[in-house]
Amino acid sequence: MLQRTTGERIALRASRAILTTCVLASVLCRFGAAAAQVAEPAMVHDFHDAKHWATVFESPERAKWQKPDEVVSALELKPGQTVADIGAGTGYFTRRFAAAMGPDGEAIGLDIEPAMVEYMKQDAARRHLKNYIARLSKPDAAGLAPHSVDLIFFCDVYHHVPGRIAYLKQLTAALRPGGRIVIIDFHRSAPVGPPAAMRIPRQQAIAEFGQAGYRMVGSKDFLPYQYFLEFVPAGAPVESGSHS
Repeated sequence: MLQRTTGERIALRASRAILTTCVLASVLCRFGAAAAQVAEPAMVHDFHDAKHWATVFESPERAKWQKPDEVVSALELKPGQTVADIGAGTGYFTRRFAAAMGPDGEAIGLDIEPAMVEYMKQDAARRHLKNYIARLSKPDAAGLAPHSVDLIFFCDVYHHVPGRIAYLKQLTAALRPGGRIVIIDFHRSAPVGPPAAMRIPRQQAIAEFGQAGYRMVGSKDFLPYQYFLEFVPAGAPVESGSHS
């Protein structure tokens, strides 16, 4: 077995820990069993030490394979939109969404861990981003108001959520017309990430979204270790020039 470099060990530790809260996560996680349809065990981490986890989640090694700026660009966010970042953790993506959408938009970082929510609030203040909002959410409910968001984003979190189908169903009402959900999560073969048994294969994720009442409208393949899938409610009109 090849010996890993220090950087690879850091990346492996970072990805295994990646938060998921409220949703999941923060990159992220202790979802309640919102539904019994999915019985897989969830990974449980203690995220109360936000400063410690920030060194993991914000690692430069993670950025090499997470490609956060490319992810934000691929989402094609528009000024004035609202994004809900489920299981946001330290706000790794939330702060980037806030900057991308400008002052008229809003990026909401949701997490079930109070320490992570407080970390995001301080992070937003340091960066002077008034549209970077941190909220505490419940394990089995994001707590989003009806028709309040244009994008719901899950990164490195979906595999942590038991009761995924029920959780996804209750997110539909929060989407505005034209709203969508994007998930990014690990391939089974990725050298980083949670244990292989905890990962949700791409086709399983697609099937679960289908059961929850969504259809896939796009995917992207620029991430080396993760799939990137985009969904809309099944009844949403098909738009020309949809994301691919």
